[in-house]
Amino acid sequence: MQYGCSAMISLLTLKIIAAVSIFAVGILGGLIPLLAARGQGSRRFFSLGNALAGGIFLGIGFTHLLPEAEELLADFTGYPLAPLLAAAGIALLLWIDRVHFESFAPAGECVPDGRRKPLYRTVMLAALSIHSVITGIALGLEPEVAASLLVMTGILAHKGSAAFALMVNAHAAGLHRSQLRVTLLIFVLMTPLGILFGTAASGLMQGEGAELAVGVFNALAAGTFIYVAIMDMIDAELKRGDDRSGRLAESGGDAAGDLAVPVRDADRPLKFLLVLAGLASMAALGIWV
Repeated sequence: MQYGCSAMISLLTLKIIAAVSIFAVGILGGLIPLLAARGQGSRRFFSLGNALAGGIFLGIGFTHLLPEAEELLADFTGYPLAPLLAAAGIALLLWIDRVHFESFAPAGECVPDGRRKPLYRTVMLAALSIHSVITGIALGLEPEVAASLLVMTGILAHKGSAAFALMVNAHAAGLHRSQLRVTLLIFVLMTPLGILFGTAASGLMQGEGAELAVGVFNALAAGTFIYVAIMDMIDAELKRGDDRSGRLAESGGDAAGDLAVPVRDADRPLKFLLVLAGLASMAALGIWV
């Protein structure tokens, strides 16, 4: 009996350490973009960071969320439900991004990307936060020390990179510094809160109903991650028409006729490699996490 009590204390201590460690790793990962924003080379840093973050989000969607959803939903139907729901998530964001905003804009007015990107930040924060809560609950419910240590290691491996990618995406959306800090704080608190909830309520988040709900959410979240990674983050850094353009007066001497002239992006090969690096890092984690 005394051994069981000692094991329980050891397990509780491990979960407390896990909550503190996951919080700290998330803060560190998210602070990198915030500190970089103060530097002179911040524009190039965020451009390169956006490419890396796009690869990370792409890897999270394809190698983590979608396979997890497939595994959870496999027992409920013989139909490939997880890929269908992921496609539905992509379609939903496509409608919001390319149809909804344009339809409700005043006639003849083009909706700038800056008005759409805050939505992406909200979607990514919600998806990452809910997933963080779920993983935290899974750790809190774990009754064995060895298994808890494995789950904790997996969460730690993801938390820093996810926080980095989220803050790069939030910065690109034009959020103020105070909003960035709040976004980071919300995200890093989700897993510790999940651990606390799972530890206190060991009978919850179990059974077929919970697996179905988590599977559906993971599949939809996978679609949103994939859409934002490709259509917003990677496309913004690798598109042919570079936004960072020079200005050239129209031949005729009319200053009002300035035309934007695309400037060659020398970092484009590096950005492509960073996209691959982000994707590869998440794929590598999928081997053992």
